[in-house]
Amino acid sequence: MPRIDNAFFGNILVDGRKYETDLHVHWDGEVKERKRTHVFDKAELNELLLKDPEVIVVGTGNSGLLQIDPAVHSTASLHGIEIVAVRTPEAAQRFNALMRMRKRVIAVMHATC
Repeated sequence: MPRIDNAFFGNILVDGRKYETDLHVHWDGEVKERKRTHVFDKAELNELLLKDPEVIVVGTGNSGLLQIDPAVHSTASLHGIEIVAVRTPEAAQRFNALMRMRKRVIAVMHATC
């Protein structure tokens, strides 16, 4: 079961490993680099839908500047997926809490602003 140990400006620690990039962290333990953009769009969501998540936690950066395309919310709703958007440090905590609840959760983590 993956755990996001910490998230601070420019760095995300997952299971003791330090990443200096944006990430996708999947409930099955897969960790993938995310293309560093300031928008979480429908194309990115469609890629994540292949994993059949129940919840997607979006870490919007330390200052909350990552934007979520409105199409993400409508598409997620159609698939019965909850979107939780909070600043990245809080997103790490939310992801870990959902993992403890045995949810199929994916974290979309923006490492900087």
